[in-house]
Amino acid sequence: MITFIKRYVSRFPYAIAGVVYALRSDFSFRVQVLLVFAILSAVAYFAWPLREIEWLALGLAYTLMLITELQNSALEEALDHLHPELHMRIGRTKDMAAGSVLLAAFFAVGAILFVVLT
Repeated sequence: MITFIKRYVSRFPYAIAGVVYALRSDFSFRVQVLLVFAILSAVAYFAWPLREIEWLALGLAYTLMLITELQNSALEEALDHLHPELHMRIGRTKDMAAGSVLLAAFFAVGAILFVVLT
């Protein structure tokens, strides 16, 4: 069991490196980290004090959006590497991945409205 835990924990630097790389090189991820954090901070300030369920809703919505943006960026980078020329089906794949980010953003806006209007 200890070996399993050590092997699992030894992979953390790769995940952290991926997030750091995204922060440094991906404009969309950087904007979502900074801008959305500022928006959520403003909501928290104006809707203070927040209940635990409201903190949870905002945190989950924010995390979902960041996760989908990371996945979208990773997919786009891999597809651009594998097939650098324009291709209709690859474009559709990238559009669908971007659509997942849009849906996550809608969910985040819904969570913000839930907190502000309740």
